[in-house]
Amino acid sequence: MSSVEADIASPDKELIREFFDQISPRYDRINDILSFRLDARWRKRSLDILLDGAEQSVLDLGTGTGKFLELCLKRQNFKQSVGLDFSSQMLAQADAVLPQAEFVGGDFHHLPFAEERFDLVISSFALRSVKEMDSFFSEVYRVLKPGGKAGFLCLTRPHNRLLQLLYYPYLNFYLPVMGRFLSGHRRAYDFLSQSIQHFQEPTKTLEWMKRSGFESVRLYSFTFGSATLYVGRK
Repeated sequence: MSSVEADIASPDKELIREFFDQISPRYDRINDILSFRLDARWRKRSLDILLDGAEQSVLDLGTGTGKFLELCLKRQNFKQSVGLDFSSQMLAQADAVLPQAEFVGGDFHHLPFAEERFDLVISSFALRSVKEMDSFFSEVYRVLKPGGKAGFLCLTRPHNRLLQLLYYPYLNFYLPVMGRFLSGHRRAYDFLSQSIQHFQEPTKTLEWMKRSGFESVRLYSFTFGSATLYVGRK
């Protein structure tokens, strides 16, 4: 990976925040187009796996416009539902859609919550923005109740060789070009493309979770590996 690719694949947190603030007005619509609506299917399948009906409290990390949390609240009732993000523009949109939830601005490396507060911690497409995996997973583990569950949905790279022939041109050309055209912001979708291509392998993510104390850790692969759900219990 060249130094330019490395910089855009893993920029500092303030630059990532700037990206998301800039593209927030059209974020959901663009995601639908760029993923061919697969992102909605992946979220639904993830909640099929994660929810068992007994959870009373849920925290959505990197909640963005609240899409994952919204779907979660449609599935079942929670006494407490919280979304956290560092983009104020994203949170403003989430709050407008989900007034029944609490939205908090903050850094998911240092969660502003008491220990053992949540039954379920979720995130969708946020792991690529994590700068310190050990801090992130340790914090998630800390705020989970004993027996609680964490689930992280992430964009990954397909393992099917034939699909890879289509996927990498999609990442290198279609995604950044269409992203720029639809949003008007070039670097945000360069970041998306490069961060997917250079993000750690799924087995590495599982190792981080295990080191942070999670048990019954496993992954679920969607659409030939184009997305992966990581699940673990405290």
